[in-house]
Amino acid sequence: MAVHCLITLAVEHALLSDDNWLRALHFEPPKPSASQWMLFVTGSPRLPVGGLARLSPRLTIVQKKPEADVSPDAYLPSVMTCANYLKLPDYSSKQVMMERLLTAINEGQGAFLLS
Repeated sequence: MAVHCLITLAVEHALLSDDNWLRALHFEPPKPSASQWMLFVTGSPRLPVGGLARLSPRLTIVQKKPEADVSPDAYLPSVMTCANYLKLPDYSSKQVMMERLLTAINEGQGAFLLS
């Protein structure tokens, strides 16, 4: 899946700085199951025929900006599954990013909130 991610991801809002931990997602997605990861990001546990490259709309990752005086580490990532849109804070480390993603995936399944 990682090779397809590099080809089909749309990254917006200058999210990928040189020291951003998002790059780790290309090579090391969170460890639940692939179906849990896809369900969290897209709302479906399976990719379409043809894989991530055929996902429509494309998976888009944007930076989730924290409120003033609040650390990005205090936020969980969020998604808009109808648009395949992942909102990811600029975490302080790869470990924090992976922990927050796993929490969001495990605790957010079945929740529907407007953000």
